[in-house]
Amino acid sequence: MADRPCVRIEVALRASRLLSGMDEAMAATLAASCVRRHFARGERIWTAGDDAGWMALITSGLVKIVQADTHGAIVAIFGPHETFGELAVVGGGGYTGDAIAATRDVEIVCIDSVAVRAAIESQPAFARAMNRALVVHGRALQQKIWIMSAGCVERRLAALLEHLVDRFGDELDDGSCVVPVVLARAELASLVGATIETTIRTMSRWQKEGLVSTLHEGVVVHSPARLEALRAAQ
Repeated sequence: MADRPCVRIEVALRASRLLSGMDEAMAATLAASCVRRHFARGERIWTAGDDAGWMALITSGLVKIVQADTHGAIVAIFGPHETFGELAVVGGGGYTGDAIAATRDVEIVCIDSVAVRAAIESQPAFARAMNRALVVHGRALQQKIWIMSAGCVERRLAALLEHLVDRFGDELDDGSCVVPVVLARAELASLVGATIETTIRTMSRWQKEGLVSTLHEGVVVHSPARLEALRAAQ
């Protein structure tokens, strides 16, 4: 797919959580090696074992990382202004999971691995930013463990929704939060280690109780405080 003007990529790079502190010269250098690509829901961005030729910055949409050797379990979700693939690029070798578009339209900026490693060697500020990114990904794994250890299915689902609210939620005037994350019931079940049937029953009950509402483009949590109480219940 043809790329768009490089200046737009520079803006996207500098708006990202990883690269927000870079100067214009560094942004221009990295942007020269970047390609902007689009994916539809379900399209594979890369497959586990592929050579790590680039890392990715999401400009719109959501991407899920699926661990192939765990029967398709989702191990992480990334959204706008977040990057993924850093560890494989820095460490060399191949990607450790499948990266799949999780929303109707996903746009990413592909950042060439050679350019990334050159920037790490020549730009101390970029090297520090990469270190921070790897720490963030380590914390994301801890969050996954926190979700999975929250207790029963209801509490794990509550912990997952809390996590999504914290990362992607937009608060409304009435105190509710819109999370523009579209996940099928099977994907929710995978994220919390539950059966699809149990996940459907729990989400349906929450909708009837007015705790959540599902939208075409996400979910509304009407009472974050009630959700927190469910997650913390003994």
